[in-house]
Amino acid sequence: MSTQAVDFDTLRTELQRALRHGTRAASLVAHTGLVDLLYPAGPDGLHIVDRAIRTAAFIAETITSLDAPSNTIMAIMLCLKPGTSRMTLAIRREHAASMLSIQPGTFRCEKQHEQAFVTELALALYQRATGT
Repeated sequence: MSTQAVDFDTLRTELQRALRHGTRAASLVAHTGLVDLLYPAGPDGLHIVDRAIRTAAFIAETITSLDAPSNTIMAIMLCLKPGTSRMTLAIRREHAASMLSIQPGTFRCEKQHEQAFVTELALALYQRATGT
């Protein structure tokens, strides 16, 4: 993983965008924002596929380091939990909201829910990526 400067606000924005398609390697190949940020092209000449695989693994490892329920909710939201890869974002929100015993609309719109979980993961990724 690159230890170059990673802008936290850009990282959080790219994570928010990744909710739509998830962060499995196949999705990251098609939507390269997080790959370019967390594993930018360098002199090693790694192909986008290799960088996407490494980025997906980095994100998955970081999610597992989060406390519950953040780890499970973010695995669901980013299509990393088994069985979620073909689910729409709306269905994934329903699953995440049910874990918290709230409505999907509440999960999506209230700052203490979806936005807070994305921010928590962004902070963990930022910490790992920058070594701080």
